[in-house]
Amino acid sequence: MNDTYITLTGWVGSDVTLREVAGGQPVANFRVATTPRRLRNNEWKDGNTTWYQVKAWRTLADNVARSINSGDPVVVHGRLEADVWTKEDGTVNTQLVITATSVGHDLSRGTAVFTKPARPEAVVSPQQPVTTDPWAAPLSQPIPAFATDAPAPETVSEADAA
Repeated sequence: MNDTYITLTGWVGSDVTLREVAGGQPVANFRVATTPRRLRNNEWKDGNTTWYQVKAWRTLADNVARSINSGDPVVVHGRLEADVWTKEDGTVNTQLVITATSVGHDLSRGTAVFTKPARPEAVVSPQQPVTTDPWAAPLSQPIPAFATDAPAPETVSEADAA
């Protein structure tokens, strides 16, 4: 197949809608706008805004619905397709659709905190050894999001050090 994959940065321009299609597969839909900005004659000029419809499936759909909001800066990677249709009045419309394989916040525009979903509980049979993998167990305390959340080191004056 000759699929076209793209990666774009832009701003979420609609609320994320999450629904289930036949077979119970979740799909999330939202729109992303990109506006190029160019320096011309020592002055920044905005170009034309391009809108993309983004579709995310399965686990990505669930995570997008929980994480992405209208107005968020995002990075989207996926397969690009042009959805072309003719209206009743004879005009032809084209919508650019990205079937996403990855979606995330654009960290050049701000910060984010990643939360990994807990793994489903495994059923242990008597023949199966129990692992002591520390990553398999949930964390007892949250990890500080930034170094500034960690406790401050104790300071020692020069008089105390002598």
